[in-house]
Amino acid sequence: MANVRQISVFVDNKPNRLAGVMQLLKESGINLRALSLADTKDFGILRIIVNDTDKAVRILKEAAYAVTVTEILAISIPDSPGQLSRVLDILGADGVNLEYLYAFIGKSDRSVSFVIRVDDNIHAADTLTRGGIIQLTENDIAEM
Repeated sequence: MANVRQISVFVDNKPNRLAGVMQLLKESGINLRALSLADTKDFGILRIIVNDTDKAVRILKEAAYAVTVTEILAISIPDSPGQLSRVLDILGADGVNLEYLYAFIGKSDRSVSFVIRVDDNIHAADTLTRGGIIQLTENDIAEM
């Protein structure tokens, strides 16, 4: 199974809070590979995949950010109509519950990559493998 570690950072929903996180990462030489931001009135949850997870977590915690690390799956599929629908059909047919997903730029213009958060990574990874879906490793993503 090719789990990838995703960092979630809780950020106040106020001006310059997200910029502060990005500044810390920049100053530390951390390169973003994928990003998702979900917000509420008071705070946002920044989900990121970076080239050096351990360093990013250390830097953010030292700056007193609330940080969690979650294992997710990352996949690469052809960039053509219907491919994401195919993946969702494969997962759904095997009873895998999808919690969220977001796209990020892959290694080529002929593929697209997705972060997938599911209720059971092992079951989902096995299902994706049987369905012929390419799973990315943390190293794959760091090298993008």
